[in-house]
Amino acid sequence: MRRLILSAAALAAWASPLIADDAPGRPNVVVFLTDDQGYGDLGCYASKDLQTPNIDRLATQGARFTTWYSAAPVCSASRAALLTGRSPQGAGVPGNVSSYPGEPGMPPDRFTIAERLKPLGYATAAVGKWHLGSAPGATPNGQGFDRFFGFYAGCVDNYSHTFYWDAPHVHDLRRDDREVHEDGTYLTDIVTREAVRFVDEHRDGPFFLYVAYNLPHYPLQAPQRLVQKFAGLPNPSRARYAATLAAVDESVGTVLASLDERRIADRTLVVFLSDHGATAELRGDGPVGDNGPFRGRKFSLFDGGLRVPCIVRRPGVVPAGATREQVACTYDLAPTILAAAGGSAEPGAFEGTDISAVLAADAPSPHASLAWSSSGQDAVREGRWKLVRNGRDDQNRPITGPDALFLADLEADPGESKNLAAEHPEVVERLTKVHAEWARKVAGAGTKTP
Repeated sequence: MRRLILSAAALAAWASPLIADDAPGRPNVVVFLTDDQGYGDLGCYASKDLQTPNIDRLATQGARFTTWYSAAPVCSASRAALLTGRSPQGAGVPGNVSSYPGEPGMPPDRFTIAERLKPLGYATAAVGKWHLGSAPGATPNGQGFDRFFGFYAGCVDNYSHTFYWDAPHVHDLRRDDREVHEDGTYLTDIVTREAVRFVDEHRDGPFFLYVAYNLPHYPLQAPQRLVQKFAGLPNPSRARYAATLAAVDESVGTVLASLDERRIADRTLVVFLSDHGATAELRGDGPVGDNGPFRGRKFSLFDGGLRVPCIVRRPGVVPAGATREQVACTYDLAPTILAAAGGSAEPGAFEGTDISAVLAADAPSPHASLAWSSSGQDAVREGRWKLVRNGRDDQNRPITGPDALFLADLEADPGESKNLAAEHPEVVERLTKVHAEWARKVAGAGTKTP
């Protein structure tokens, strides 16, 4: 086998204690991940033109984060971080993975949260977008998921399920590793159907369900009834974007209703978040997503590329209607989920941190700093300060001149509009050292060493 499977002895050493299958309190887990959704693109994040009642309701039932960061401003890298609990560099996916068939992706020697939950008795499934490789061993079934229904590429047409954006055009819809055809069926409806089916089949739990939508990534396609619903918006592209998010919201509502109907919502941990900020890509509809007050878009290490909505619900544990302003990151999810399941990992397994205390008791952020590297850009945040080196503008063009080294005081200037690097060289020097130390630690980290 290509995988190093955790032995019972290793689990006994790393789990404290190893939870029996019938132990009370061990939750099911559902993670909803959207694609290219901006920070301001939910009603509960101050959107005035979108309609997302189901996701907004979820926020009233759990905690809404205002300072949640993606681990990367691109799709594959952020997903690798979510699933492994490591930075993209530590997960072995520093950028986007090719959408061509047979491409390698996340290295086989990285443990995903699905692999860590399976020895604890969890059934695991991924539905929707993968974008972490399609070579043998790199697919969801090779990365700890019992079941998969979705596509391997970075995006597909929502009705033909074909990747059209580079030649050759490839049909990409799969049940596990087998190609299937449902031409003409809206992809989000397929994702919803498969998610509800998995919930129904595993209602006795525990289960881990990863629901990764193709939307609102381009192409901005939605059922005509939803397109018509937003026909009054002045920008037709924004109207299409709104329709896609309405489709996602309906899907989230249907999956959440399935938990209610099976009377398992009270023992299910639910997470909703976006992979990174909204895009301005011209192969899509341009800059139609709303990144709130933040500078930058997808691909950029300014906050517009990194700050995302995140909502966490766990009845009886996470206070309903809470707001969490603490800094947290997507790679905190894997250790938090594992802790909720009653498991633990080998020392050094995660770069992220269990944020259970932040969720339940409003504890301080466990992060003294966060650091990123992506496509020649570097960034680090420490407290109020954020340093960006070789940042990208909204069109993914490198910023040159004095602003290539950009220091912002996020408390006074959350939009990163004023460069303070020349005024605070000591802060620049300190943050540069923090980033260098982080880069040293993550180089080559994250492999499986049970």
